[in-house]
Amino acid sequence: AVAAGALAGVAAACAGRRARPQARAAVSRRAGELADCPYTLYGAKDVDVAQEREALKTRPCPLEVHMPAELRGDIEGQRAYFAENLPRIYRDLREHGAVVFRGFELSKEAAGFKQVGEALDLEPCEDPLHSVAARDAVDKKAGVYEAVNKPSRRKFYVGMHNEMVGNRAPGAAIFVCFKAAEEGGEFLVADGREMFRRLDEDWLKEIYSREVQYSTAEFPMGFLENLGPLQGAAEPVAYGVLQQALRMKVDFDTELLWERSEYDGSKILQVRAAPQVPVVRHPFTGEPAWWGSMHSHAEYLRREREKVFGDEGFAETTGASRINKTDVYYADDGEKVPVKELKHLDQVTMELSVPVKMQAGDMVLLDNYMVMHGRCPFEGTRKHAVTWFKSPDYSRAAA
Repeated sequence: AVAAGALAGVAAACAGRRARPQARAAVSRRAGELADCPYTLYGAKDVDVAQEREALKTRPCPLEVHMPAELRGDIEGQRAYFAENLPRIYRDLREHGAVVFRGFELSKEAAGFKQVGEALDLEPCEDPLHSVAARDAVDKKAGVYEAVNKPSRRKFYVGMHNEMVGNRAPGAAIFVCFKAAEEGGEFLVADGREMFRRLDEDWLKEIYSREVQYSTAEFPMGFLENLGPLQGAAEPVAYGVLQQALRMKVDFDTELLWERSEYDGSKILQVRAAPQVPVVRHPFTGEPAWWGSMHSHAEYLRREREKVFGDEGFAETTGASRINKTDVYYADDGEKVPVKELKHLDQVTMELSVPVKMQAGDMVLLDNYMVMHGRCPFEGTRKHAVTWFKSPDYSRAAA
């Protein structure tokens, strides 16, 4: 009777097109592990788009800093450089959103790279992907993760995005190059504040009001259509099993929708994340910035990039990669963001994206609430890594 009641409840949920958001699963932590990735800080939804666009000033992004020549070969002196210049570095990060450090030998190996974050008094946190998937790690205990280096993903253009999974987002990050690719693989940065200033004002007002919702995965359910008269009974069971699996796996709200795949037209269960605003207020400066993963997650833009760079390799990679088919929708009615607006977003994003060709030891420190990041396709062997951090204490920044 209990089982029948549970199935009846699932069937009732299926009767409507949208399901209620899922409850969050608990995330356990043991002593000595990295701190949880912080919850996303969206700020108040009170941005006056027209007025605040006019008030924003344009700043170079990123700022480049070269290691002083006198520190060549002095590893301890390089570590001290970051500690002694913390106020200035925090100021530069607050103003420019991203700082590129070039020529440092300290950061050519994982152990030395870890010391840079320590010298800057940044608190490392868990990878926001932690509750969904395991990112390859260079040194997991130290929070040093690989940054999309797999040969199977070499032709995949990583669209511009702020790092966030579910309802968690790091405040800052340091990306490092341990080995540059033989060709391509440039790290990309784009100032979200300048994105906010340059996007079409009418569309920005519209999408800020309507909010956005991302589909984060598609689970193939085409086999149900081959069950004949049993399909009606099997659908709510499949729905309930996946619903329960999501509750156990992820620690953020999701909803399940029956859809048709944009890729092959087959029946799918699509997972959508909770609605979010595409503009956030910086938790310290209060400045508005374009925010999210629309450029990287939009199916249309991804298809267009495939025409230039080749297929992203779903067929050759893991089953997990094959289900990670994403798209973006208006949150108020569930309709896809139109191609016209996506083309405009892509144009502005590409105009503002700055390629950073990194050599061994080079680093990019960025504020995740100000700056988006991505990666160009590459050939050869690439070894870049990243450590995620909680937000810097900008009260310590130089005036």
